[in-house]
Amino acid sequence: MGMTVAEKILSRKNLAGTPVHAGDLIDCSIDGIMVHNSYRYVAAAYRKIGFPDGPPRVWDSEKICLMLEHFQPPASELMAVRNKEARQFARRVGLKHFYDTELGICHQMMFDYGHVRPGELIVGTDSHTLVYGALNAAGTGIGGEEAAYVVAFGELWFQVPETIKIVLKGSPRDYPMAKEIALTLAGLYGDDLAQYKAIEYTGSPIKELSLDSRMCLSCHGVEMGAKFAFFPADDVALEYLGDRTDVPFQVTAADADAEYVREIELNLDEVGFVVARPHRFDNVAPVEEVAGVKIDQALIGSCANGRFEDIEIAARMLRGNKVHPRVRFFIEPASWTVYRQCLDAGIIGPLIEAGAQLQAPGCWVCEAHGSVLADGEVCITSTTRNYRGRKGSRMAELYLGGPATVTAAAIAGEIVHPKEVYDGF
Repeated sequence: MGMTVAEKILSRKNLAGTPVHAGDLIDCSIDGIMVHNSYRYVAAAYRKIGFPDGPPRVWDSEKICLMLEHFQPPASELMAVRNKEARQFARRVGLKHFYDTELGICHQMMFDYGHVRPGELIVGTDSHTLVYGALNAAGTGIGGEEAAYVVAFGELWFQVPETIKIVLKGSPRDYPMAKEIALTLAGLYGDDLAQYKAIEYTGSPIKELSLDSRMCLSCHGVEMGAKFAFFPADDVALEYLGDRTDVPFQVTAADADAEYVREIELNLDEVGFVVARPHRFDNVAPVEEVAGVKIDQALIGSCANGRFEDIEIAARMLRGNKVHPRVRFFIEPASWTVYRQCLDAGIIGPLIEAGAQLQAPGCWVCEAHGSVLADGEVCITSTTRNYRGRKGSRMAELYLGGPATVTAAAIAGEIVHPKEVYDGF
């Protein structure tokens, strides 16, 4: 019987050294762990067992990436204290990859600095760690106590997931449409489509999808309940890795006779502009059905849509246009690497001149740390989630859309079909 990507990677990492299949409970060796500001939960786990200063040692100082990015710079004394605690730990145990003052989203920085490689099993203290599947890695989120164990021992238990095969057909558009693909899948099949399952994206259009788009789709695997969300390690992925890493890796592909719990076909020619209405990721409708909803705020950013192609489409659409005077339009690049891409492309200045507010890289645009909403306000965002209270007031409303849909609304002051404000589609 053939094996899926998840089964192959977990078989290689199985400490028992035997092949595994969906449903098996196994102990695995870990290739790397990303810990962001949630180090405080790791420290709390160690305090419970009598280590007030955190882990006395770590399993491998080269394989732990610690980043203070969610609360950098700290916006309160409590955040500053937590950052200090993480800083002291990193110095005491000699972590080789500690990102202290650098702004950015943890996952984007993991990509930027070559910490994600095909065929690896990587865990992270953030639910969107699935994004590493864009580079053919098995990435998944874990909790603080699990992370405490991995930091010390480099091992963790898993149940091998069943896999859903999603076959893309048709042709991608000339604008970033990964968000539309993710929302369309959730709208058709529900946000529990892949509950504790792996997703494998396949099909001929993949070779035309940028790594930015693949990262968006793998990232949103968790919004569909997935454990992993894989793309193949093709020329696009291998070119990106380029000089980012000299660590050997093993490209992993499913066998032709691999067994899938479900196969889904999605024709990209039939995927249009859609939005997720409040307050669920799968509350999806064509943009025409919600056209006319007045907005107060628009956002582009996050680990789902804070990359160059997402910001470039906004700049393209704003050329010759202005942000509506009633709208606050925040754009937050995912990292300084992405910010420099935008600078090199000459799009930062025009965005500002058109009325957009450029933010320093980070996660602020996604959560209720910045650009907070008041009661009754409406926001359309390309970020990750739209549940009640995600951006502040529980009486505010969040719509999710792709960067083109978000930009169109920022220009019009209300949700509209992007073609109404930009004739390039």
